[in-house]
Amino acid sequence: MSDQTLAPAVMHGTRIYDELKRGILTCELPPGTDLREQELAQQFEVSKSPVREALQHLVRDGLVTVMPRQGYRVSPISLTDARDMFTFRCALEVACIVEATKNASDEQLKALDRFRHFHGKSESEFIVYNRDFHCALARCSGNGRMTRTTCDLIEEADRLTRMSVASLRGHNPDKLVEEHSAIITALQARNSRLAANLLKKHVTAAVKRFSAALEWAVLQA
Repeated sequence: MSDQTLAPAVMHGTRIYDELKRGILTCELPPGTDLREQELAQQFEVSKSPVREALQHLVRDGLVTVMPRQGYRVSPISLTDARDMFTFRCALEVACIVEATKNASDEQLKALDRFRHFHGKSESEFIVYNRDFHCALARCSGNGRMTRTTCDLIEEADRLTRMSVASLRGHNPDKLVEEHSAIITALQARNSRLAANLLKKHVTAAVKRFSAALEWAVLQA
């Protein structure tokens, strides 16, 4: 089979993967949602082959679970998984911050000022703002490999962030923006210890909010 024959299937598989991943991370496809090859093939107007490829990729990402003789299902979010993810993410972000205080230019650190304020109104806009802020911190490290790994994990954690933010009283993210601003100030002063401690507190608070949100969801089920 030629590469030209394979190309359309690969393209479809990538597009379907991107669409399904976006739906999972934004909770348009909530945890526990059943995903069936035939239905998805009809939805995307393709054969089952690229759908299966996309689903298997999502299984490798840990976002989808194989259900024997039933198809696939969007993976649930357990408190243990969430804590593991937040712990790993915190370790990576702290490492990025330490490198940033040594390697980032004054211009790079000054550019972080745009994250001192959030001008959006919706929860989805805040999720994007939050992801962009944390990825900007990672890029300041100057370490390409560490940045890619950190940003991939930040994107994967979007579902957790969404639940964490939704649990805020009045859904007001001002406190989170203030925490971001404090981290920026410490970074611009090149105080790696303070910046790392502020980030750890920021992540710890997110874990607590997610835990509360998950417990509430269980009670409502």
